[in-house]
Amino acid sequence: MMTANSNLKQFPDNMPSLDGFESQAYRVAALRMAAQEQAASKKRQSLPRRVSRGIVDAVRRRSSAARPFVAEEQVELVPEAEMAQRFEYAEIADMAGKTQSGQKVKFTIWDYAGQDVFYALHHIFLTREGGVFMLVFDMQELLTEQDKALRYLRFWLNSIKLHAPKAPILLVATHYDQASSSLQAVERILQSLFRKLRGIKLVKNSGARLSFFPIDNMSPAANRAADLRAAVEKAASKLEAVSQKISLRWLKVLDDLMKLNRDHVPFAKVQELATKYHAGDQSDELLKFFHELGMLVHLRATDTLHDKVVLNPQWLLDKLARVIADEIHVKDIYYDERLSDLDLEDDFDHLRLRGIGSRRLFHFLWNGEEVEYLLDFMRATMLLSIWSFSEDGSAAQEGAEQTFLVSSLLNHAEDDALRSEIAGMPLGLTCVLDFSRFFLPDGVFARILSLCAEHSSKMSEGTREPQLAATEAIVRFGLSVFALQVEDDQIWLRAAGGTEQPASTLKMLISMFQGARDAVFQDLPWELLLQCPRDPSIFVSFDDLTKARDANRDKVMSTGTANAQVADFEPFFVNGSLTEDVHDNGAPQLAMALDSAFKYHVFLSHRQIEAGDACNLMAEKLKYRGVRVWVDQESEGNLAEAEMRRGIQDSRCYLLFLSKTVFTSAAVRMELSTALEMEKPILLVHESETDRPGFANFKTYIDSAPPNAADLFATVESMPFQRRLYLAKGFYDELTARIERAGCN
Repeated sequence: MMTANSNLKQFPDNMPSLDGFESQAYRVAALRMAAQEQAASKKRQSLPRRVSRGIVDAVRRRSSAARPFVAEEQVELVPEAEMAQRFEYAEIADMAGKTQSGQKVKFTIWDYAGQDVFYALHHIFLTREGGVFMLVFDMQELLTEQDKALRYLRFWLNSIKLHAPKAPILLVATHYDQASSSLQAVERILQSLFRKLRGIKLVKNSGARLSFFPIDNMSPAANRAADLRAAVEKAASKLEAVSQKISLRWLKVLDDLMKLNRDHVPFAKVQELATKYHAGDQSDELLKFFHELGMLVHLRATDTLHDKVVLNPQWLLDKLARVIADEIHVKDIYYDERLSDLDLEDDFDHLRLRGIGSRRLFHFLWNGEEVEYLLDFMRATMLLSIWSFSEDGSAAQEGAEQTFLVSSLLNHAEDDALRSEIAGMPLGLTCVLDFSRFFLPDGVFARILSLCAEHSSKMSEGTREPQLAATEAIVRFGLSVFALQVEDDQIWLRAAGGTEQPASTLKMLISMFQGARDAVFQDLPWELLLQCPRDPSIFVSFDDLTKARDANRDKVMSTGTANAQVADFEPFFVNGSLTEDVHDNGAPQLAMALDSAFKYHVFLSHRQIEAGDACNLMAEKLKYRGVRVWVDQESEGNLAEAEMRRGIQDSRCYLLFLSKTVFTSAAVRMELSTALEMEKPILLVHESETDRPGFANFKTYIDSAPPNAADLFATVESMPFQRRLYLAKGFYDELTARIERAGCN
């Protein structure tokens, strides 16, 4: 039985297929010959290729909808004839080859292991664009162990629908030689399954009038899968990715990268090649484009991630599989003599049993190769979080070896004592994250646990090690105690009775889920249900309750047959809406002390087009914390220079919000120069969300800074701007403290 799902991405010789690719290739060849025959000619033609498509940034990603972008700027391009000369004749001939559909299509096959330990990696390798999926199942198992086989099919079909909603899917049934007389029985079972699933882009076996393609695994016949191959090719030829028009310059950059035959290269190498082909200012855009097609891996959340371009995704998968390992990998590691020689046997057992691993262990598992990159990658994709607790359960002491939690390794961790403790916990405010309209994907709960554990370790009091298992946990945020529990397609969030600030705690947990959803499970539908504090048998939809409160109604419809009193749910709203993640301000705080020589604590300087919303939000949050803020909330340049200089003079310190083109703003350069001349304490904050227009890697800021600020980044540590509630609290606490300290210098 093949327990695998093959995602076949189509691209000729490591390049995506193009609209009319065959004619494009011949056109390239003709242009090359024309260039050779007319070498003396000075007439140059610009390349009329542009890319305009909606794509989503993958391990970051952080918005649920694809965003349109233009992949090429209108800049002077390499002439077509000159660009054509960069390709070898053999490449052109291969590009111009034909298949039955008239296009040259080359498939790279990803074989997804069926073991559930690898399910946590799906969002990384199930590409949203340019893929065809084959879901392989055993007909014999479907006939004899129907419930088990249907769970398997339902899980994979839902996973593909979630991560690649437009992708065509082919069902491939093995063991045809043993079940050839039962094809219609298999068809009836599948038809029953499809009636319960919506939105599956199924490729049918029209010739055989079946929903699947039966295959005889044991047959030696060369054409035993001819119908399947034809169906895959036909499905691939209809993909939107096939009809995309891509600049030859971009393709040549990719072609040269692949010819290096390396697992990964530094970003500088891509920049070098892109500059060589007159596309140096488009390096990030072309990498983002090819990343979305699954042809390479490039994340931008940290400088370490941005500086590495993975050309061989299998290298990355192999590294991750050494940590999130199945039994085969575990045995290989367990019997490796070096594990004992390095005194890491206990560390490895700890990782396998509790999901907690030391930095030394990760260094060993990855053979010391690209350890910082791999740790950053796992953190950015929420596969790993910092574990700041010692063996006795208390907060780790400063200087102790760094440890990490890989929560997906808790998948089979059962803890009956923990389950009993939760059952006996005093009843407090309870809400439910309900996914029953679709399904609860593997990895959602694990990622919430990771975020909870890391946040818990940052609390200043009452810190105690979280109690974690596969489907339940007890965690403390300071003096707030709560439990999380998975029941079918629901995650229950239960604040312990009498715990401190239960509504705020639930709000923080919901914010963590929303962060994980936007980063990894963008299109996952869910509903928030609230349990009635007075009658635990009654649940209401949060959306319905909000509408009833806004309409000043006394009653609201419950999820059952009874109506509920709106007033009974007021304890959930003591700190505002439970789902308000970004604009939540908390309770107003006392005003920060301010010397009479100043009118403001801080002057916010930014480029309006890229950071206006962020700085207005920051000003709002800081004002609630008692900070007096000077910020131009209208538009860049609407105030006279003298007035802005006066604002800086009247402020105790100066804060510069770094965004992609901030130093191209004359107003910002003037404000920064003024602050330096007045010797104001300077604070830096930078955009941290990679899908925001203002995001850039830190080197961009350093390279574009004006000469009088060249030393600024060596002396001032910039803070990443945070919008999510669970991250924003720590950000504003630290920023407020820095503003307060700035007045003491």
